[in-house]
Amino acid sequence: MVLRADPRRLLVSVVAEGVAKECATLAKTFRGPGAFARGDQLVRASLSVVSNIAEGCGRGTVPDFRRFLLHARGSAQETLAQLRLVEPATPTLRSIQSRTVLVLKLLNRLYAHPPPDK
Repeated sequence: MVLRADPRRLLVSVVAEGVAKECATLAKTFRGPGAFARGDQLVRASLSVVSNIAEGCGRGTVPDFRRFLLHARGSAQETLAQLRLVEPATPTLRSIQSRTVLVLKLLNRLYAHPPPDK
């Protein structure tokens, strides 16, 4: 049996894409020593969430799908950790953090209940 999951139809992927885009925009505002490195790390972590979800969908089996969801969850945790280091905390930053927590919850739910094999 083959897993057929389309990342464009998964809510977690849609939310993660939005978070990644906003992280890229936020990273452009970083100033001071180490700004580029901090911004680059934030952007790479947030993009990794989206990429791992998509790759898991393309693997074709539930065990592989779940393994990539775990990678995505780790990257989402890293994204959240990087966002906690951003100063000053703004409403936009809090919104990105909240949606990153939502991504983590959705990943956990999807891990527990993957799309059915067809």
